[in-house]
Amino acid sequence: MKSVFITGANRGLGYGFVEYLTDNGWQVFGGVRKITPSLPNRENLFWIQIDISDDASIMRAVAGVKRHVSAIDLLINNAGVNKDTATHNHKEKVCTLQDLERGALQKMFNINSISPLIVLQQFLPLLTHNPSFVINISSRRASFQNESEKEYANYGYRASKVALNMITACSVQDVPSTLRTFSVHPGNVRTEMNPDGEDDPKTQAKKIIAITESWNENWNGKFMRYDGTLYPI
Repeated sequence: MKSVFITGANRGLGYGFVEYLTDNGWQVFGGVRKITPSLPNRENLFWIQIDISDDASIMRAVAGVKRHVSAIDLLINNAGVNKDTATHNHKEKVCTLQDLERGALQKMFNINSISPLIVLQQFLPLLTHNPSFVINISSRRASFQNESEKEYANYGYRASKVALNMITACSVQDVPSTLRTFSVHPGNVRTEMNPDGEDDPKTQAKKIIAITESWNENWNGKFMRYDGTLYPI
């Protein structure tokens, strides 16, 4: 049975991965900030508490997974914040030049860029299967070829996701050759952060997992669309 650890697993795209992978026989470790009785109960699903901005919490999560398995096949860095969730709906703090606030920008980089890197660092000893994969959830807004609406600069989100893409590329230098990694734009997924999204989370999760099932070594460390095509930087 294949195993996966997913951050931000209790809603949106994260839970889309949970649904799709449990339906397909994976052992799923769902990372959440707080474990509550309201969390869904599915076969082969184990909820693991993790605050990705807290190194000690990440290490405890690794220990929690180790109580069940000695290795995992896949790590999905899905948890993140956008302009609204990072600022309690004061998006101007990270979006418009005259209103930018250092603390809000730092929070976005901490959650969207640095934290996925530390999660990888701590989970690396578990990623020993050949092959194993790391998927970093990025965004089309991380491309300099702007395909998004141009309502505002969106400095914090776009720059933090660009940083995540570079982290993905750089990590190839340090991980074993048996470990493949890519960052991916998941589509216009319907989530709490994006309630107007058009794409179903479980459907998009299936498409992203399909990339690992038809893997091309030229994709390693790259930024991709959910359909497996390389995204222009």
